[in-house]
Amino acid sequence: MIIKLTRLIRDLRRRKGVGLGAIFSVVVVSLMGNALTFYLFDGGAAGGPGIGDALWYSIISITTIGYGEFAAESLGARIGTAVFIVIVGLAAFTTAIGMGVDWILELQYKERSGMGSPRVKDHLLIVNFPNERRVRQIIAEFLHDPNHRKREVVIVTDQLESLPFSLPRVHFVRGSVLEEETYQRANVSQAHLAIVLSIGYDVSSSDSVVASVVSILEYMNPELASVAECLNSDHTVLFKGSNNVSLVYTFRMSNNLIVQEAQDPGVGMLAHAITSNQIRGTLISTVVGDNLDASPEYGVVAKKLLDHRLNLVGVIKDDDIHVLFNDLNLSPQDRLVYVSAERHDWNAIRSFLRE
Repeated sequence: MIIKLTRLIRDLRRRKGVGLGAIFSVVVVSLMGNALTFYLFDGGAAGGPGIGDALWYSIISITTIGYGEFAAESLGARIGTAVFIVIVGLAAFTTAIGMGVDWILELQYKERSGMGSPRVKDHLLIVNFPNERRVRQIIAEFLHDPNHRKREVVIVTDQLESLPFSLPRVHFVRGSVLEEETYQRANVSQAHLAIVLSIGYDVSSSDSVVASVVSILEYMNPELASVAECLNSDHTVLFKGSNNVSLVYTFRMSNNLIVQEAQDPGVGMLAHAITSNQIRGTLISTVVGDNLDASPEYGVVAKKLLDHRLNLVGVIKDDDIHVLFNDLNLSPQDRLVYVSAERHDWNAIRSFLRE
């Protein structure tokens, strides 16, 4: 009978849209109804079960645990237990448990299939999925940084049916990378940073898709910084309309490094070391603030920073890159690029320069 009643309630829920809240209300009414009848008929007298005991009796009865501490003895209490627990309560309780399990399983399915909406903020967006190995390496590098170890990651792509791996704090949103709805589900408005990868090295339209993605991200969250992969440096013009994007020319960098390694063995090993968060001592950049005490030559700056184990290797000034510091002075908004075991903000670097 209980099984039939449970099925009836579930059918009613599907047909009439009865939610978990309504079922929960029935469970509460069953508990309180049985507790009151038990207290009225078997309790209340001196030495008899109190209202707390009656409620406890209802809870252990509806969960079918039944410790045997209490039992209905009078006819009224037994009728109350039969109606509120056996007939109504058990069916509602098992239905509520089943609905809860179904809800959890549905959330897990949506998470695996990318159809859910991860409740994340201040997270990293990785757009496109060229291959598993690259994406996993990028995630490992990013999360290895002490400043990002607890940050959530959301992968956005329409190239997968389900994520081929399961990692802590890594979520998946499946959908077109050119539609706003996809990024709404990825909570782009509260993202910390976006990395936009190529669709694939053999896809001629990859750079145009990446540029379109950057434009959409900037439209939806103007404060969001993006790092975009550009396969062909001739396509830089595609990104001219974007104000908050940094480009990485994958092929040009790898080709340059191959030639450098051929000419000077060891350059490749060093480049790997200083560009990896997983090896102590990596490339870091800091922007010079407006509160300058002086404007010394960068040769002097490099020597002072080296005393604090910061090895200055380059300066970006007005979009020009300088690796030789002759006749070059420190100025506001310069970006210092250095090798260090830890990241320093401008105030810390400013204090180093004062010494």
